[in-house]
Amino acid sequence: MQLTSILLYESLKDRFHIADYRLLSKNQPLARPFFYEADRGLLSNHIYLTEEILDLSVFTSMPEDVVFVICQKNKDSFLPEGCFSCILLSCDTSVLHVFNAIQSTFDYYENWEQQLISVCHQDGTLDELLQLSLPVFKNPLCILAGDGSVVAQAALDELPDMASFFQDAAVRVDYLNAFNQDPACRISPESRVPVLFPAYITGYRSLNMNLFLNDQAQYKLSIIEKDETITDAGHYLITVLAQHAEYILHRMYSESSSRSTTLQSIFQSVLSDRTADYMNISHLLKTVGWLPQHTYLCSVIQTSGDVHASLNTDTVCSFIETEFSASCSIVYKENVVSFFNLTLLDMEAEEVFQGLVLFIRDSMLKAGYSRSVTGHMNLRRQYHQAYTALKLGSEISPQLWIHHFDQIAVPYILRQATRILPGNMLCYEKLLDLVHSDKVQNTEYIKTLRTYLEHNLNTVQSAKALFIHRSTFLYRLERIRSILETDLEDADELFYLNLSLRLLDMDENQTPT
Repeated sequence: MQLTSILLYESLKDRFHIADYRLLSKNQPLARPFFYEADRGLLSNHIYLTEEILDLSVFTSMPEDVVFVICQKNKDSFLPEGCFSCILLSCDTSVLHVFNAIQSTFDYYENWEQQLISVCHQDGTLDELLQLSLPVFKNPLCILAGDGSVVAQAALDELPDMASFFQDAAVRVDYLNAFNQDPACRISPESRVPVLFPAYITGYRSLNMNLFLNDQAQYKLSIIEKDETITDAGHYLITVLAQHAEYILHRMYSESSSRSTTLQSIFQSVLSDRTADYMNISHLLKTVGWLPQHTYLCSVIQTSGDVHASLNTDTVCSFIETEFSASCSIVYKENVVSFFNLTLLDMEAEEVFQGLVLFIRDSMLKAGYSRSVTGHMNLRRQYHQAYTALKLGSEISPQLWIHHFDQIAVPYILRQATRILPGNMLCYEKLLDLVHSDKVQNTEYIKTLRTYLEHNLNTVQSAKALFIHRSTFLYRLERIRSILETDLEDADELFYLNLSLRLLDMDENQTPT
C-alpha cells in the first residue's frame, strides 16, 4: 500500500516537530523512502530523506511527484520559495530514526491492507472488515443501506444517543429525509469521493462515501467522529476501506441475488408482459417458496412528480424489502411496485399499511394499495387495483398520501361506465325531469331525493336534515314519486336512482374539453 503525501505528513507530525512544509498535492501517492544521494537521479513517486536543506537548484529541478523529508536540529530553518513538495523537520533525532519511522508507517498500513485482503479472500464479513479498521480510524464505523439501515458496524454501541437513528425505522426515515434535504449532507449518486457531513443533524460529524454495486451507489460507508478528529488523511484511508467493502458487497450480492433476481424478473414479467404464461409464472413462484395458497398484497408508490419527494426509487425499494422480508419491490413506469406475501410475513394487510404509513408520509410520497388476494392468477390485476387507487385517489383527494382501492372502487366503476356514454344518457331517464323542474321552477327535488336516499327512506330524519317541516317534505316526496312514476319502494329502482345521482354528479364536475 502506498502512502499519500498528507498521510506521510500527519504520521510525521504525530512523532516529530515540523518546522515548515509544502505539499503540491495532498493525494500524491508515494512509495517507500530512499536516502538522498546527490549523484543519483530521483525516482518518481518516492520519498527522499536528507539532513541538509538542499540548494534551491535541486528543489526546482526535482519532479513534482517527489517528496523530500529534511531532518535537522535548527528550529529556525524554513523552506525556500519554490514549486516543490518538502517536509522540514526540526528534531534532535537522526535521519536514520526518521527513516525507520516512515518505514514503520508503511508497515502499519500495509499490514492493515493485507488483513483487509485476507478478510475478502477468506469469505469474511463486512463487520470483520470494519472491526479491523477501528485502530486505523479510531472512531465508530458503519455501512448503511439506501434506507439508512445498518448493514455492518463497529463500535456503534459507543454512541447510545444515536441508537434510535439506527434501530427505529420511523426515526431513521426522519434522519434520512433531513440528510437528503440538506445540501451539506448530500452525496451525489455518481460521486466516488468522500464527503464530510456536519454535526448538527446527528450530533457527530461523519465522513461518508458511496459504495457501488452494479455501478449504482446502493450503500454508504460512514466514519463517525467520536474520539479522533477526522483529518485529510482519513479521506484517503476511507477510499482504501471502501474498495474492500465493495468487494464483499459484490460477493454477498452474487450469493444472495439468485432468489431476489428470480422474484424481480418474475414480477417484471407479470407487469410488462400482457401475454405472460401464468401457469409458468406460478411454477416459478413456487420454486422460490411463494405458493398458490398464499395471500398477496400489492402497493404502488409514486416517487416522481413531486419536487418535495426526497427519496429515490432505489432507496424506497431497499427500505420496503428491509422492513418486509417476504416482499419484492421493482421499479415499473417510474413508480415503485411492491408485492407482499402476507402468508410468509404472517401479517394482515392492515399491518403492512401501518408499517409503511410513517415512511410514506414523512418522505412525502403517495401510495395506492390493492386488495389482498389469494393465489397467483390475479397478480397483474392487483397491480392495476393499486395503480388505480393511487391515480384516481390522488385526483379525488390530492391532500391524502395513501389510497386504498376499496375507497375509490365506486368512482372507478362510474368512470368506466361513462367512457362511451355520458352520465345523463345512462341515468334513470325520469330523473332528468326532476333536474329540469329544479332549474325552471327552483323546486329542489334532486336535493330532496338525494337526502331521502341517504337517510335510508326515513322521512323524519330527511325532513330534519333539510330543515323543513315534515308535511312539506311529504308533499315534495309525493311530487317526486309522481314525476318519476315510481313508488320508491323497489330495491332495483332505488339502486338505479342512487347510481344515477352519482352519474349526474360526474357530469356536473367534469371539466369541458
